[in-house]
Amino acid sequence: MNKDTRFTQSEGKVLMLGNEALVRGCLEAGVSYVSQYPGTPTSDIGEYFHQVIRDFPEYSDFLVHYWAVNEAVATSACAGAAWTGCRTFNPMKHVGLNVASDALSVIALNGPNPGGMVISVGSDPGSLGSHQEQNERFYAWMLHLPTIEPHTPQECKDWVKLAFELSEQYDLVMNIRTSTRSAHSRGFVELGTLMPGKRSGEFIRNIPKFNSLPPHAINNHIRLYERIERLREALPKLGFNKIIPGENKIGVITSGMPFGYTIEALNQLELNDVPVLKLGMIYPLNFQQISDFIQVLDKVIVIEELEPFLEVKIAEIAHIQGIDAEILGQKFFPKYNEFSTGLVATSLAQIFDKKPREQITKAVDYFNSYKEIIPSRFPTFCAGCPERATLYSILKATNNLANTVISGDIGCYVMSFFPPQQCSDLVICMSGGLSAAIGMSTKTDQNVIAFIGDSTFFHTGMAPLAEAVGYNSNLLLMIFENSWTAMTGHQDDVLRYLINRGFSIEKICRAIGVPWLKVEDSYNPKKLTNTIEEALKTNGLKIIIVKRECALQAHRWRMAQINALQDKGEKVQDVSYYIGGCSMCFECARVLSCPAIRRVNTEGIEEMQIDQDRCIKCGVCYEICPNGAIRKSIINLFGEEVPFREI
Repeated sequence: MNKDTRFTQSEGKVLMLGNEALVRGCLEAGVSYVSQYPGTPTSDIGEYFHQVIRDFPEYSDFLVHYWAVNEAVATSACAGAAWTGCRTFNPMKHVGLNVASDALSVIALNGPNPGGMVISVGSDPGSLGSHQEQNERFYAWMLHLPTIEPHTPQECKDWVKLAFELSEQYDLVMNIRTSTRSAHSRGFVELGTLMPGKRSGEFIRNIPKFNSLPPHAINNHIRLYERIERLREALPKLGFNKIIPGENKIGVITSGMPFGYTIEALNQLELNDVPVLKLGMIYPLNFQQISDFIQVLDKVIVIEELEPFLEVKIAEIAHIQGIDAEILGQKFFPKYNEFSTGLVATSLAQIFDKKPREQITKAVDYFNSYKEIIPSRFPTFCAGCPERATLYSILKATNNLANTVISGDIGCYVMSFFPPQQCSDLVICMSGGLSAAIGMSTKTDQNVIAFIGDSTFFHTGMAPLAEAVGYNSNLLLMIFENSWTAMTGHQDDVLRYLINRGFSIEKICRAIGVPWLKVEDSYNPKKLTNTIEEALKTNGLKIIIVKRECALQAHRWRMAQINALQDKGEKVQDVSYYIGGCSMCFECARVLSCPAIRRVNTEGIEEMQIDQDRCIKCGVCYEICPNGAIRKSIINLFGEEVPFREI
């Protein structure tokens, strides 16, 4: 396999995603320590760092990338490495900043010097890969995080390098804010000179700087404001902000991805005389730059996704400076979902009292027409997913959730609230399901079942588990142990290292003092159903650990073993499942709802059929078919059997 040299070649122009460009910029900046917890849209940043270290082992002499157990650990680890004089990089998704904020609020006060520290927060307008579209930009105000918002991959690469320089120069934790679109949009990137990071550093004791307790906390707070103000004054010289001149008395201020939509929309509306201020740094703002731009205008349109972060500050600047320009934003642009060129063009047409060109309306209508052409479907679990089989057992054990509340959590099982399972009543955050269940179980006589995955268990799950044990909360916790951080792409993260060291969630639960615990296999659904029924009849805290590897990884491993044996000329025992004499009860299609089983019409007769290309041969449908219509055929009975691997 050819190595990807885009991260290591010394010069040239290459095509990169925004996230790839961030990694390249870090390598050019001399970063030597990176830590993160995987989360869309920043997960692949870590994968690219691992790819570099794997393909070019010489980088491991100075470059470390850790998949942290959670964002707070990652942020504190990056601060610790920075305080030895190294440059550190800390990517996370927007809601990950919530977890990191406790540590970051203090680290920002202390400052990262003698090293440099840059965080990169991936926002998600439209909730394209998240359970909410939180506007995390407001953390910039609260935590005093200078925030840079690139638009193109080239800006991602160049500005992360500049962010490290500013971090070291001003003793500030810098934030590179991307979005799902900018992180995963492609563009050409002009490469710069690579710089090896420090192999090691040294921590020099400085109690007033690093110990944020009174009176040092207050002094650091004062010092932080001084550092921020120095950066604010220097902004015009740094080249982050850009003005596209125009003679119109209505101007636009925007940043990041909305800038691209804005330019396209203005072109389509033939509004080529509208001045545009593109902000590359959205906090802090240079008051003079903003004032100079808006004081000659009658109206200022602020185009930004989600809540009015920029609009509020620009209106404040206009008020303080006594500038009588009308500030427009949330009045015409929605405070939810991601924008598009069509949306921005439609809103601008309304403001400028122009009729959108036929080309725009046709494009919007053409886009919307696909909603009728392409059938919509709910996200679903993969064929053979052990979590799907677990949900089946829960539905059976509770008589389709009669008198039962399912306190869901973050993981692949978030999809359980979609039809047909509809087996999740609430989702809050990582480990929020168990926490909510603790409170709920004290105030209801309903059965309370909480979900948590193995990665989430280590992320933030052990603390609420200790509380549930301490109060012997009357709930059932289902722990999905599939041995992978599956939802974000099977990263080779700390969970994998723990597995390699022989860790045991079961032993941890017993050590904490869980009074009732069973370990089950979701591919044995009848036994699992009986165990759930037993648990729900027992008072106090109950835990069922469902151990079965993620089906995608299990199937890949099993097929690799089979192919290796067949390449040696050995016969391999295999199994095939097929349907015959189906009574169309839909137990397999609507309750288990496996996507490898479909309804077909054969010569006028409706029947169910197993798609052999999608079936991974887990056998759950065979186990649960109430009519014995799913048959099992063993191929090469005396050949070597290759079962799914145990975890």
